[in-house]
Amino acid sequence: MTELSGCLQTITPMVFNFSDKLDLPSNSVLWALEMFSTYLSESDMQFRDLSPKIDDAKLSYFDQKDPSSFEQFKLRIQTAQPTHGSLPLIDLCAGDGSVRNNADWAWQIYNTHFSEQVLKCHPMGSYLRSTLWMSCGEHRYDVHCDLFDGFLFHMSGYKRVRVWPVPQKKREIIVFNHSDFEGRMASEPFDFELKPGQILFIPSGAMHEVISLGKEPAVSVSFHLGSPFPLPTLCIQLNKMLQGGSVSLPPNMNSINKFKMYFFEPTRFISETDGLNEGMPEDLYKSLTEVLQSKNISENTMLALMSSWWHIAMTHQLYQGPYPERLPEYK
Repeated sequence: MTELSGCLQTITPMVFNFSDKLDLPSNSVLWALEMFSTYLSESDMQFRDLSPKIDDAKLSYFDQKDPSSFEQFKLRIQTAQPTHGSLPLIDLCAGDGSVRNNADWAWQIYNTHFSEQVLKCHPMGSYLRSTLWMSCGEHRYDVHCDLFDGFLFHMSGYKRVRVWPVPQKKREIIVFNHSDFEGRMASEPFDFELKPGQILFIPSGAMHEVISLGKEPAVSVSFHLGSPFPLPTLCIQLNKMLQGGSVSLPPNMNSINKFKMYFFEPTRFISETDGLNEGMPEDLYKSLTEVLQSKNISENTMLALMSSWWHIAMTHQLYQGPYPERLPEYK
């Protein structure tokens, strides 16, 4: 499955087959239920009321603080009612993070098939989130997009995944957020009917929705990988490097909501330099300085500052993750 890592930073959704060498849980449904039972408080579980039309079915959430929620979730899974659950298995940022118990096989998949290429694609550091997904009963997981390249390893049951490739004009934007769902769905979608033993690649920023099919529980594990850099984090790092003056964002760009927050993807520009000792690529520098607000900073100082930041980021894994944990100045 070496071709999987070759999809990183590409734009076309596609399906692969499992390798015979994958060491997966022998019974993925029982394994998934055990994981939700053990880590109920850290899971996210939702269900839809039965309705003749799935689009009219109301979405509700289980209370993961209530121990009885697992039995309700399990019953809906067993009786094929519209139900869905997710649970993080791996969280890793710039080489530091955690792997949940009974998910070592997922870590082995990452380590074997992705880690080497991720280091090449994202020298500044990257984020990995692996997640368990379980659903049944024609449950629809609403249309959304992710900041990262995603690989969905489908283990049991059946799913229909509709993917809208990212339109060309969206791919060309350097400083972006994901709030424009309608614009990201301007392309013709692809429908993928997933069966056990298949892997679906979904490019970063591509809108998609997922529907479980049939009565058999659908179990999948996803791997999302990348290094989208939040502008609020950039401002904080630049200000730490400054000796006087300050860098900030305009008020309309201060949101830290995951769809409204503004990002850029530095690793899109690595190939445009002749080496990591070069300064920040001109197109990236121009796009960033058009939105960053600077106080008491000359043009030459700003250029030197951004070039220094670029060199440090490309050689010292300066990436800290996609969602800043504490940004009091941007509340």
